[in-house]
Amino acid sequence: MATSRPRKPIVGGNWKCNPKTLEEAQKLLGEWKNYPSFDKRKIDVFACPMMPHLMKVKAPMEKLGVSACAQNCSKTDEGAFTGEVSASQLRDSRVGWTLVGHSERRTKYGETDEDVAEKTAKALAAGLKVVVAIGELLDEREAGKTNEVNERMLKPVIDKVKKEDWSKIVIAYEPVWAIGTGKVATPEQAEETQAAIRAFLAKAVSEEVAEKVRIQYGGSVTPENCAELIKKPNIDGFLVGGASLKGTFMDIVRKSLPPIRLKKPKFSKIQDLDPVSKGFNVYAKCTKAAKEADGVDGVYEAQVGDETGLVTVSFRNKDLCDLCKEGASLRIQNTAVRMVKGHIRLNVDKWAAFKVADEEHTFSVSEKNDVSATEYELVET
Repeated sequence: MATSRPRKPIVGGNWKCNPKTLEEAQKLLGEWKNYPSFDKRKIDVFACPMMPHLMKVKAPMEKLGVSACAQNCSKTDEGAFTGEVSASQLRDSRVGWTLVGHSERRTKYGETDEDVAEKTAKALAAGLKVVVAIGELLDEREAGKTNEVNERMLKPVIDKVKKEDWSKIVIAYEPVWAIGTGKVATPEQAEETQAAIRAFLAKAVSEEVAEKVRIQYGGSVTPENCAELIKKPNIDGFLVGGASLKGTFMDIVRKSLPPIRLKKPKFSKIQDLDPVSKGFNVYAKCTKAAKEADGVDGVYEAQVGDETGLVTVSFRNKDLCDLCKEGASLRIQNTAVRMVKGHIRLNVDKWAAFKVADEEHTFSVSEKNDVSATEYELVET
């Protein structure tokens, strides 16, 4: 079925039985914190720590905009079920998400399609959101049974989910042959399979549900391959395994954000600016790489602009030098403007945001020495 993909991207990290210590888990969150923040209005992000760490890392994880998600839940309620954690207990602990049906639960611990459906129903009844994992083994793919397997796994879930509850479900398609193997389905293979999943939902549930439900791809997703995968209309994000145990998981999040639709910016003439202006935004290409300012310790300078005008950017955070490479497109938000000897200078302090732009800088300024006063924004199409 055709789709315009009006769906919000969603990226999750499944830590599995990792890391070994709580200290390592907290260190990982510290690495994530070093990356630019993301707009939670434009993408959902969750991570699945192992149960002993879940409640310890939940609060710092949520401060980063990442929802805490359980890796599994019981198909039973509370009672004499040693080793189990019920959906209601997760909810009582203020955990809002759970993963069910991961291939390792199915293949290593014997969970059936019916077990996964029962867990899904229990989680929904408890008020949780659910990531339902499905996917075929290598021999099933080679036998041409990919769609058959996915439909078989989804059918018991469909039978137990009310139509109004599908908004709380995310489907994670994970070809088992690509999990942790370094192999990855091509964007075309992943798109074909996920389009088939959506078509099955349209037939088995409704066109409306099929159009709205989000389908993630999982299987050796990395910062290097995710950008091409996310371009496909039926891939709404990723369930990431090993790569979610690295700081660069946040690169996958950033590359999964919706592409920026460019709209015409407004421009302000440099001579019309007040000597001190605040809240100034620039979207521009770096024309001169950052280096330490002459005669001023701890201050770094780069140059942005185009053939019509150049602007000096000053900052004290040395880490920003890595972003300011010649030719890189940058978004600088909420910066302060200073006029120095007739030349504009942008001061990037702790209140400003500074990151690599999501798209190449392609616009040009119509009048010499003008500079964009607004950044490009997402617009509805």
